[in-house]
Amino acid sequence: MDIDVKGHMLFDSGMNYGIKDWWIGTIVLMVINMAITMVAGMAGVAIIGTIGMVLVMWASLGLWVGRLRNRGHTDIVAFVLRIIIMPWGLIECAFMGSAE
Repeated sequence: MDIDVKGHMLFDSGMNYGIKDWWIGTIVLMVINMAITMVAGMAGVAIIGTIGMVLVMWASLGLWVGRLRNRGHTDIVAFVLRIIIMPWGLIECAFMGSAE
């Protein structure tokens, strides 16, 4: 899996993730979020946990947008609706195949 981090974080239109890439990215981001939260909790510094959570959420959003592009959605309204309507967006990203 070759990911351009800058393109990913800036929602580059070239970012297009398959189902396997989406799952791997989601699991990695969940582990990173848990690690940051645990370290911040042990250190007693809540701001670090908050900043880490915001960064992980931004990266997750980039992952979702890339996966939805792979599903054939290019319109901003399609992205917003699928991300706001969480159960449907999750089903579409996690279980449905790529658009041909």
